[in-house]
Amino acid sequence: MAAKDLKPLETLTECLDWVLSGQRDPAQFKIGSEYERLAINAAGQPLPYDGEVSIRTLLERLATRHGWQPYLEAGRPIALFRNGASISLEPAGQFELSGNAFATVAEMRAELQQHLAEVRDVSEDLGVRLCSVGLNPLSTLADVPKMPKGRYDIMRALLPKVGGHGLHMMHLTCTVQANLDFSSGEEAMEMMRLGHLLSPILIALFANSPILFGKETGYATYRAHLWTDVDASHCDVSRFAFDQSATVGDYVNWVIDAPMYVLGVTREDGSHGFDPLPTPTTFRTFFERGIGGRRPTIDDWELHASTVFPDVRLKRYLELRQTDIVPPDALPALPALTKGLFYDVTARRAALAALRDGDASIDRAQLRDLACREALDGYAPRFDLRETAEEILRLAREGLGRLAKASGQDRDAATALEPLEAICEGEALPFYERTRQKLAKGNGLLALADEW
Repeated sequence: MAAKDLKPLETLTECLDWVLSGQRDPAQFKIGSEYERLAINAAGQPLPYDGEVSIRTLLERLATRHGWQPYLEAGRPIALFRNGASISLEPAGQFELSGNAFATVAEMRAELQQHLAEVRDVSEDLGVRLCSVGLNPLSTLADVPKMPKGRYDIMRALLPKVGGHGLHMMHLTCTVQANLDFSSGEEAMEMMRLGHLLSPILIALFANSPILFGKETGYATYRAHLWTDVDASHCDVSRFAFDQSATVGDYVNWVIDAPMYVLGVTREDGSHGFDPLPTPTTFRTFFERGIGGRRPTIDDWELHASTVFPDVRLKRYLELRQTDIVPPDALPALPALTKGLFYDVTARRAALAALRDGDASIDRAQLRDLACREALDGYAPRFDLRETAEEILRLAREGLGRLAKASGQDRDAATALEPLEAICEGEALPFYERTRQKLAKGNGLLALADEW
């Protein structure tokens, strides 16, 4: 963990400077990936935190057997760190690998395979399995375990006051995420706009959450739909997401004016934790008035910036957050697609054109909802989701080819797109249909367990 920066902010411009400090030379661009999966026991129930067969057991075994360094909260391991990567816990014990950043898809694939092997090593004799599904389809909110993280306790109390699906999002969902570098503020905003324009396509391609509480939802991805009713003040960037003149400053000011969820604190024993806000407070108010005599630091800003949840989040890098988790063999598809589409400028500009950048006649929120409901079968006037997805995948493949030719690396990266191309072409069932079929055969959540 990085050392805490306790120097109070002198101006809010430092928040903007923090974001822009992530700028990299394009020659040094890397891609990061994050994968969340549902951990279940031999009876098909989500793993509790404590016990012989538990999340804690997995964390402790990974630390002992594979060299991960534990991070403790109140004396209990809640995360692991090793060589730039981390393993952490979502609120109901969803098991997350936040991978290192790599220049090539081949390196990401190797890291993922190592992670899968290590998790198998520490869990197989316990009967523990992991499920790659975007939404826990069978458990209720009362059924799922709660992880002992102070930040999550605060959010459990807060989110029901600001939206209808916050607790569902926290406790039932799993995603795969790609993280992207940028070389300037202007490029960051072009990438952000492309990311938002891509939302319906990415949602449709990776849709894998059709069932909730054992019943059909009417959505191919109910997980992506849940985000429309979590907290508009933390999710809705529609006023500038598709604006070609929007700046990093517009985004930063939106985050500054979003209500804070938690306050990071250092306890008397030197440990770090979280407290609820005594009254609803935006980061701007925190800066202007302080809280209990305390002024915000850059660490407070970094924490706050991680508690907003648009489809595309900007910190010192960009995060694409729209997609359901999918089976391990298809996971490299997201970082491959984003590398080819965002890092090759020709592909990026062609993708913006294909997605009708600047066309105010398209209802982007309606298009996103269509993708959540019907995935690639969705059709809107002048916007066919399947045809557009096919074009996007073609552009990504071409972009990967140009990047490989220029660098002499990652010549096989485009093979990672094949699972998505097969779905587009009708040669493979979409992920949500595979999930439906597995659950229809019975055996509960065990039917969704990944193959070792």
